[in-house]
Amino acid sequence: MTSTAPGHAQPPADVLVVFGITGDLARVMTFRSLYRLEKRGLLTCPVVGVAVDDWTLDQLVERARTSIEATGEQLDEAVFDRLAQRLSYVNGDFTDPATYRRVGDAIAGARQPVFYLEIPPFLFGRVVKGLSEAGLTTNATVLVEKPFGHDQQSAVALAAELHQYIDESQLFRIDHYLGKMGLEEILHLRFANAILEPLWNRNYVESVQITMAESFGIDGRGHFYDPVGALRDVVVNHLMQVLAAAAMEPPRGVTRSPSRRHRSHCSVPSPRPTRPTTCGGSTTGTAPSRAWPRGRPRRPMRRCGSRSRTGAGPGCRSSSAPGSASP
Repeated sequence: MTSTAPGHAQPPADVLVVFGITGDLARVMTFRSLYRLEKRGLLTCPVVGVAVDDWTLDQLVERARTSIEATGEQLDEAVFDRLAQRLSYVNGDFTDPATYRRVGDAIAGARQPVFYLEIPPFLFGRVVKGLSEAGLTTNATVLVEKPFGHDQQSAVALAAELHQYIDESQLFRIDHYLGKMGLEEILHLRFANAILEPLWNRNYVESVQITMAESFGIDGRGHFYDPVGALRDVVVNHLMQVLAAAAMEPPRGVTRSPSRRHRSHCSVPSPRPTRPTTCGGSTTGTAPSRAWPRGRPRRPMRRCGSRSRTGAGPGCRSSSAPGSASP
């Protein structure tokens, strides 16, 4: 088990292994993403799919083709042929050690593998254990999809289970919504637009409304939705990420840690608290916009160890984004 020192560049992956490649997420998003990376010349490693389905490689290639076409992507045959040449497939039960030996054979010689777990959360520990026991986690990066547990206690327990086999620096908790262009554009709109950046704060923004509209149902995902449900599937991850992007303070750096830290500060309290929110002994709240006339500067309500309602006492910081909370 190895770790990457902070500040050191992550070496490029020399193989991508996707567990659950026959599932819904791969059908809707992963194959199209891999195709677009191939088209842009950014995919430079083999892609190994792992699933329980007894498929041939030809069936996997056909699934990739139909999945990409179903997204509305115009298929370039030359690009798709290059992608198909990168694909290979390993089938097997995730509880069977022989499956991981076959995965090891498929990635023989790889020094920086990336394992992407597009599988239900209850399988994360079993798969990472299998990879570790097969000697495949040295220098590896493990990507796990949401949801990471079903509450705080189970998330802590899951992290502890994974840390038995890999270091935290090897673990990447991913929300594929963060790769959506619309979410990236929110950050550019807020922090790189010289006209809107000074106006995106509680003085000028009355409300922010977030709508998630999808044109498809849960067809074929019943086994996932039964234990997870829509709330854990999209609200506490996808939509909270959008909310945090709209409300977070400017990150102090361009690496993932400052940005993730600033997003987390926005995700705990209510977006528009009706009363001050208490955290760590200090209390912060923001009154609704209608409490102030338009154009009049307003100050956040504070209580920091005293009964004062305005101003910032020792240890207090102001919040400028709508619905944000101080660290």
